[in-house]
Order: sequence, then C-alpha cells, then structure tokens
Amino acid sequence: MKRSYVFPSVYEETSVDFAKVAENFIEGMKIVKFNQRDYIIGNLALSEGVSPHKFLNSSAHDLDYQLLALTSLIIATQGKFTKLVVTIGFPFMSYPIYKKGAVDFYLGKHLVSFDTRTFGGPGVENLSVNIDKVDVITEIDGCIKAIREGQTSEKNNFFIGSLGFGTFELALSTPAGIVQRTAHSEKGVNYAVNILENEIQKQYFLNLLTDQQIERAFQRGSFVINRRKVDVTDMRKRALLSYYAEVISPAMRKKFSDEDFVRTQKIYLVGGGAMYPELVNSFKEEFQDILDVIVLPEPYLCASEGYCLNSMAVAQATNNVELRDSTAFVGIDIGNSNTVVTVYTYTE
Repeated sequence: MKRSYVFPSVYEETSVDFAKVAENFIEGMKIVKFNQRDYIIGNLALSEGVSPHKFLNSSAHDLDYQLLALTSLIIATQGKFTKLVVTIGFPFMSYPIYKKGAVDFYLGKHLVSFDTRTFGGPGVENLSVNIDKVDVITEIDGCIKAIREGQTSEKNNFFIGSLGFGTFELALSTPAGIVQRTAHSEKGVNYAVNILENEIQKQYFLNLLTDQQIERAFQRGSFVINRRKVDVTDMRKRALLSYYAEVISPAMRKKFSDEDFVRTQKIYLVGGGAMYPELVNSFKEEFQDILDVIVLPEPYLCASEGYCLNSMAVAQATNNVELRDSTAFVGIDIGNSNTVVTVYTYTE
C-alpha cells in the first residue's frame, strides 16, 4: 500500500501550549524538546505562527531541514512501523556537497518528541524510529525513476524539466541513464515570486511577510493587505513569463543540442511549477513543432514517489523478507515550498 502526504515546508519556534487547534497530526504538527526548544511545523506554523519560514536549499546540517525531516519520519511510521528504509534527494548542483551529511543525519536511531494536544491527544509522545538503510540520490533521478518505474512506465528517451520553488532541474534521460552533459540546475520558481514581490511593493506595504507567506499568496493569486483582497494574477502571469524567458528557455538552449532533439520527441514536466498553466503553455509554444509536452498527474509528488521506489529497490537487493514485511519504505522530498512523504508498506 502506497500513500503520499504533503505539508508546507515552514516552521517557527513557539512557547505556546496549543490545545485542540487541528483535526489531525498533519494539520497540528508540533515538535517539542528539540535542542530544548519547541517548534510548530507546516500548516500549524502557517495558521498559528507569526513568521513561519524556511531557508532556501538547506542541508541536513540546518535546523529547518532537521525539523522537517524528523516530522517526516513521524508521518512515515504510520503509527506502527519503527523500522524505515529512507531515500532522500537534493538538486543536481548541491547533491555532491550535501550527500554525506544527509546519510550521517538519517542513519540510525532517532528519538522524536511531539505534542498530541494540538489535535486532541493527551500530551507529549516520545517516538523511537530506526533508519536501517538510507540512500541519497539527485532530485532529477528520483523524478526519472517515478516516470520509468511508476504508473507511466516510460521506456523511451525523454527530456525532463523539474520546476521546483528553489531550483529548476533539466536533463535528457535514456533507458541507460541520464546524459550527464545535459544535466543542469537553475533558479527555481522563487525567481518569479521575487519579481512579483518587487512589483507589488511599489504599490503596497507587505507588512514584513516572510518569503514563504509571499509564496503562498503567489500560489493563490491574491494578497490580503489592509483588510483588502488584492488580485495579483496578471502580475503573476507576467512574472512567470519573464521567468521562462530569462531562466528556463536559455538554460535549455545551452544544455540541449540539436542532436538531442533527434533522440526524443517528449518532455516531461514535474514539480510544483508544473501546476502553473503559464509555464506549461510556454513550453508548448517553444517546442510545439518538435516535442510533446507532458505534465504528470500531481507533478509535485513525482520526486517523493521516485525516492520511495528507490527505497523499495534498496531493500529488495538485500533479499531479506523479514525486513521487507516489518519495514516502511519511504521517500522524503524536503522542498522549499512543500515537503512530500511517500510511504509504501507490504502490510496494511
């Protein structure tokens, strides 16, 4: 059985004792006694926090990454699995630098304390989780694995564009692997968010909103400023078109040769940015005569699902049936906008 869980990648330190302010753990995540401090995470940070935030493209050494990772492990246990096989990923450009630190952080036993009172529980619960195996791959490899080994089952060559908030990743994938010459990382959708922020600040005072709060407004297409709803959909469209013209299109021209276009007739778009019609239509307009532009259903789940498939493959390589039946196989995609946790278990 496979399930995916999504929550905003934000946190905030707190000293408040919350009592029944959410329906379940996903809506009311509060980690306590972490380095002697308490933190609200995800949706609870957005609803109850003053300045919910996250650093851009953080590593396993950073506080925000560790909090989001530990919260993901709580979700991955499904309330009954204490052994996990975990795969996580990083953008192509940061993967070599961050890989070892991530393995060191995840591998072994973790004791996590969280407050259940936020969703009607009796108090603080202590959870012990053991990570038997951990693997780190690139974000683009995770997405390709989901496309080739998941429901799509693509067998041929294809281009891939991963439109994340922090990074835009692209590559040419063949059944034998990525063509390394074509693999590249560029600025993510936050480039467009910054354009919109600069434009709207010419007319309104944004009251010291964090980058994450501004990004949520960008997704909605509106701000509430001085108790007035301000529609920014036209501004957002211009910002996204500028982002495509200034970042995405030049990157593809630089990395993909004419000969590469002979090798495939498809490009898959994944990541949260693939939810914006303006970006998808820009791809279609540029490549209408040479490529089919394919957006996966729920494209923001793609990396996490690929990581989960990788965890299953890692476990199968051990030929340990007992490990398979008593373990949850997990893919954790700690994005700059949302964190996605995909969990597969052989038993319900």
